[in-house]
Amino acid sequence: MPTSQRPRPARRGSVPVAPWQRQRLGHTDRLRIMDAARRLNRATYRRGSGLHGGFLRDSGLGTLWHLLFRGWGRAGACDPAIKQIALETMRSIGAVCAALARLEQAQILTRVRRGVVRGGRFVQATTAYLFRPGSLWASDSNLRAPLDSLLKERAWEEAEWPAPPPISEAERLALARKWGLMA
Repeated sequence: MPTSQRPRPARRGSVPVAPWQRQRLGHTDRLRIMDAARRLNRATYRRGSGLHGGFLRDSGLGTLWHLLFRGWGRAGACDPAIKQIALETMRSIGAVCAALARLEQAQILTRVRRGVVRGGRFVQATTAYLFRPGSLWASDSNLRAPLDSLLKERAWEEAEWPAPPPISEAERLALARKWGLMA
């Protein structure tokens, strides 16, 4: 009996992992991603907003920590189920989904829907999560509310700036000659 060319999946109903969905992150890389996420969260915190934390909030940081340090499977891909993430982070499924959406909006991770075709229809089986380095994330100004940016810009324009130090007549004439304003 000939052997099949395709290896058997690890368990019934599992989805094969493509090589580009595997990501090798060392412990230091994971710590750098978490550190950059915490800095982003602090940078987007608005005092008096009533929100706990910045753009990512506590649920986003907890979900990211779980994905980075607990979500890797035997195949080398980060693909835990949302229910599993919710159970282990002790949050609701809705909170985890919202946190994943914020993480994706901040360009920290990318979600890849994976599934199988059953009866001619695509059925989602799992979702793989791919992480991006902190240098490729969206800047915190893209994540702030437009009103915050507008208020910050107005404060910058209305700020009282100290007058520049006076220039002596000799320095002014030397600069005018240097720039070709005087012959």
